Amino acid sequence: MAKDMPIGKDKSDWLCIQCGHSLGRIVGGELYPTVAGEHTHTSGPNLVVICPECGARKVFFTSDPIVKAVYQLVNAVAAEAAHAMIAQMGKAVHKQDQIS
Repeated sequence: MAKDMPIGKDKSDWLCIQCGHSLGRIVGGELYPTVAGEHTHTSGPNLVVICPECGARKVFFTSDPIVKAVYQLVNAVAAEAAHAMIAQMGKAVHKQDQIS
């Protein structure tokens, strides 16, 4: 497991949707995967777990509003930065065309 589960909180199994294999435990709204690290990856703020038994994918969607807000901010900043870089490249190419 990636981290130790808290003691004394409600726990529930998080099972594969296809074969029923245990993929982790949900404790206090947080997923604690029980599969090896190569079977997990992130997709934005969410965790994708691939069942080691059958290969089915299951996504754990975060419900933390702070995490969602941070990802929205990061995506907005990245989009604005990409737009600014493209604009600068366009200006540089146009300027180079005028010199040639």
